[in-house]
Amino acid sequence: MNALGIIGSMDLEMEIIKEDMKISRIERYGGFKFYLGKAYGINIILTSCGIGKVNAASCTQILITKFLVTSIINTGIALSLKNQINTCDIVISDNITYHDVKIIQMKNYFPFKQSFKGDKYLKELILLAYNNLTPKLFKLHYGKIVTGENLPMNELSKASILNNYNPHCIETEGAAIGHVSYINNIPFIIIRCISDNNEGNPSMEYEKFEAIASNNSANLILSLLKVMGNNNYTSEIPMDSISP
Repeated sequence: MNALGIIGSMDLEMEIIKEDMKISRIERYGGFKFYLGKAYGINIILTSCGIGKVNAASCTQILITKFLVTSIINTGIALSLKNQINTCDIVISDNITYHDVKIIQMKNYFPFKQSFKGDKYLKELILLAYNNLTPKLFKLHYGKIVTGENLPMNELSKASILNNYNPHCIETEGAAIGHVSYINNIPFIIIRCISDNNEGNPSMEYEKFEAIASNNSANLILSLLKVMGNNNYTSEIPMDSISP
């Protein structure tokens, strides 16, 4: 069975997506829970990896090895590092890398990649899905995302990351998902809803943010599934569409 792997983050977001799925069964593997089902004609494996790079990498490899997913979408939250990217906006990955692994290490050791490219075909589908949303309650941005175990806690650390990587936002799982997808030759894309607008403090209470962010992320994913269904998407992306 060809299937699209979706690695969600927020509980509310997962519940919204599950409401539109016809779930055939639930499996537990490696400590993770996987919902197997279908929405808009698309076979889906929906899961949540928790926090951190090791969890993300483990969950991704299980999706690929055990459930044989043919593409992966990861959603979650991130800290904006650009003033024009505001709370509850969404960033999709052009490419993604680690900010806490030395660039020379990534370049000189397996898999010899300084960053991992988000799949351009999935990007095109997401842009179409966003254009289909009415009304549009958030802005969509496309650019670099960086991943690390710790988020920057002060302006000096933010400035260092901006100087070295010039990313749109920073989070804690995406590069591990991109890394594992890349070495398995699986197309992927990372989607992040912004939780902090780079002014040093969250601009709204977390409970309010979680509700808005979950709706924004889930509605974008559901719109994407509709686009895939309307275009007879089979969860099988041509290999020549995988970005190098």
